[in-house]
Amino acid sequence: MGVFVYSRQQIEKIVARNKRVRLRFCLFAAAILVAVSLSAFYRPAWIPGLHEWFLPAAIAVAATPLFSNIRRWRSAPQRWEQTLTGRRIEVSSAGVSLWSSPGSVRRFERSEILRAEEPAWGGGLYLRSPNRYRWLLIPKSIAGYELIKRELASLGITSVARSIPPNWEEFVGVLLFVGTMLCSATVHNIRVLFANLLVAVLVSVGGLLVIGKNPENPQIRKARIGVFLPVVFAALGLWLATGGWGGR
Repeated sequence: MGVFVYSRQQIEKIVARNKRVRLRFCLFAAAILVAVSLSAFYRPAWIPGLHEWFLPAAIAVAATPLFSNIRRWRSAPQRWEQTLTGRRIEVSSAGVSLWSSPGSVRRFERSEILRAEEPAWGGGLYLRSPNRYRWLLIPKSIAGYELIKRELASLGITSVARSIPPNWEEFVGVLLFVGTMLCSATVHNIRVLFANLLVAVLVSVGGLLVIGKNPENPQIRKARIGVFLPVVFAALGLWLATGGWGGR
């Protein structure tokens, strides 16, 4: 039993990787922004079938995170380093606790941990509870990861190998999340758009219910902001198709 933290070497490695990912994202977002902007103003017919509002929306979606990353380019690595420094995992006979940031802790009592799942590709070890949508991730990058697995085994927590991270329906939800917004931007049939709106409502309500199962998880709580985006896009597409703003 003990407390496990990120080593200095691991923190530096993760921060460096984060910088590379942010740089690639900025380059990709900038390329998309330039391409969409040029298409919108000079060659809108290059992308047939899209609603008129899609190109300005795509510009906004690409520009917002791009400019946010540029604005915080120097401060982001320091904040990420501070977050990793304060992150730790405590394993004891009473259960497992994860400190993700100062003052933010998630605790799983030993009695509520059913098993540990380690997917072939994924971020680490998932501790599962009776609530399918409430789980705790022990990151593979933390120092002492293998020791944590042995400590959990000594507590009688069985480790199970999986092919993908849990839960499969959450992956389907993400695909539907994106699919409904693309349908709103490309389809002009009113019946299809109405059905798309119903699917978007179901996806958003399902996402909200999953978020509600993890009230103590600060990362999941942030998702409440965008969970109803499919509904907004689907309603806008249907409204325009039925005559809003002079739509078809």
